[in-house]
Amino acid sequence: MKEKTRAWPLLVILYVSILSFTGSTLYCLMQIQNATRAMEKYTYDVSWALMQLQLELGRFLNAVEVYHYGGIDHDTLMLRYDILWSRTPILLSGQLRKSMQDKQKTLRLVQLIETSIRQIEPEITQLQSGASDYQQIMMRLAPLQEPLSYSLASVMQKNINIYSENDRYFGQLRNALLLMVSGLVVSVLLLSMLLIYEGRRHFRVARRDPLTGLSNRVALLERMEVYATQEVPFGLVLVDINDFRDINSKFGYDTGDYLLCEFATRIRVLCEEGEWSGRLGGDQFAIIQRGSSDLRQVRELVARLLHALKQDIVYDNYPFRLEVGIGIAFYPMDSDKTQELLSRAEQALFHSRKTHVPYVIYDNSLLNETARRKHLASEMIMALEHNALELYYQPIVNLESGRCEAVEALLRWRHPELGFIPPNEVIMVAEEFQLAERVGSWVLNTACEQLYQWHQLGMVDLQMCVNISPGMYQRNLLKLVAKALMEHHLPARSLVLEVTEDTTMREVKNSLQLMQDLNQQGVQLALDDFGTGYSSLSYLQKLPVSKVKIDRSFIQGIDTSMEASELVANICRMGSMLGKSLVCEGIETQAQLDVLRSLTDIHLYGQGYLFSRPEQAEKIYQTLLEMEGLWLARQQSKMASISC
Repeated sequence: MKEKTRAWPLLVILYVSILSFTGSTLYCLMQIQNATRAMEKYTYDVSWALMQLQLELGRFLNAVEVYHYGGIDHDTLMLRYDILWSRTPILLSGQLRKSMQDKQKTLRLVQLIETSIRQIEPEITQLQSGASDYQQIMMRLAPLQEPLSYSLASVMQKNINIYSENDRYFGQLRNALLLMVSGLVVSVLLLSMLLIYEGRRHFRVARRDPLTGLSNRVALLERMEVYATQEVPFGLVLVDINDFRDINSKFGYDTGDYLLCEFATRIRVLCEEGEWSGRLGGDQFAIIQRGSSDLRQVRELVARLLHALKQDIVYDNYPFRLEVGIGIAFYPMDSDKTQELLSRAEQALFHSRKTHVPYVIYDNSLLNETARRKHLASEMIMALEHNALELYYQPIVNLESGRCEAVEALLRWRHPELGFIPPNEVIMVAEEFQLAERVGSWVLNTACEQLYQWHQLGMVDLQMCVNISPGMYQRNLLKLVAKALMEHHLPARSLVLEVTEDTTMREVKNSLQLMQDLNQQGVQLALDDFGTGYSSLSYLQKLPVSKVKIDRSFIQGIDTSMEASELVANICRMGSMLGKSLVCEGIETQAQLDVLRSLTDIHLYGQGYLFSRPEQAEKIYQTLLEMEGLWLARQQSKMASISC
């Protein structure tokens, strides 16, 4: 950017110089043209006409004398007279007369000569050969020759003076013109050099990452094309920093930029001869290993890379340890097309992030997995259009009263060819192919429609819990929720939106604003899978959630481990102190339920296979009726015991 800033003043100066030199050159050319016209006026028009008049006057007088002695006939004499007669009108008319306005003596002399020539016309016409009348003609015209010669000499001298002055002026104009043309040529050359320099600089900038100084994606593809054209095998290693978005959201973009620059420096330093590094964008980097055709070489490169990242990066006295995912593909074994090779390396990188292994080398099984995800994405669109997705429902029970107060809507998809698709895979495909909002909107509307039907059947206190995926967690969620509640005539308090810790904590500021807006609508919020993500008690206090769902991993083992049960008890007590309703997920045995119920000072809710598996709406409705009947029976028993 600094180079660009310095170049602009130079460009302006050169453009101004070119315009100035061009204008000056045109001015010099105009002055030369004017001077040339003046030269022609003085050195050609008047002097030439006077010279011709002098010449013809002498020829006529000579013809008169020769005619007297019989040397020529009368017709020849008249021809010479006519020629002489025609010379004076040229000087006395048009532009030549204007040119002689400053030569009054010459003008009067020409007028006198014309008058004399006109007056002798009768005498010339009647003149006889041998007659003495010719002397009168000679006496009238011959005296005019000398004044005419003086006038011609005067005009010629004046023309010479003017020519000398113009010659000096021409010299000055030539020098000025030479200077202007030289300046113009130099300016054009400098401008051309500057444009070439800027073009080369822009060419380099277009292939250079401005933050890290590494080559960018364009340079990467060009380098790959060069190697492919030369038929040189190479290994392509893609590196991605895990959870880098969380660093930006928690510590700020300045910290993220510093870490990227330090990361780029370490990659640049570890590269040896025949290895080339670049940044593809965001937190993704690439290394090309020229001549790499076996696993040994690339594994040695990966080992160097992982070793370089072992040391923490310290910024503002805070140590950062970057974990990475690595995807590897080989040319030409995995593909002989550079774009396709890059895509396959990205597939390996995606699998590395998904499975949390240090690095993944591409093979055809990954291609099959990618093809499966693409196929599922296209089939998901058809499933949404034909309502082929399903919702299953699982009860959420008040552990104190035993009454079912809510159900959670769980997405299910039974593909006609691939069979049951796990919910996690459904969400992953929807997020990857930007279908999360459509899927989430379908889930929200279907769940609200089902809840409205149950309300009509008498379960007016029942709440519906709907999971919100990360791709749906945005400002548009407000409109979707308001529209679903309005279309299905549901009170806002009957809807509970469940968000995971990862989704909520990714951008805390935006999450807070969105949650506050949903709360203002009257919608309740629940924090799902508490304890498995990034949240802390301080954030839990700030987040406007009414319910906290404790992950099933904490519930397992509470009936056999005192430490596990005490941990759950402490979590429940802290959540209760913060005023949150607590839901324990994954209750599968009566022993686990008994442990949770032993926490008599804490009001808990439970969810799990012990109460009911997720079922379709018709079957879960029967379960809800049974649970409601048991609750009513207990209530009647309590009332009876109290009355006794």
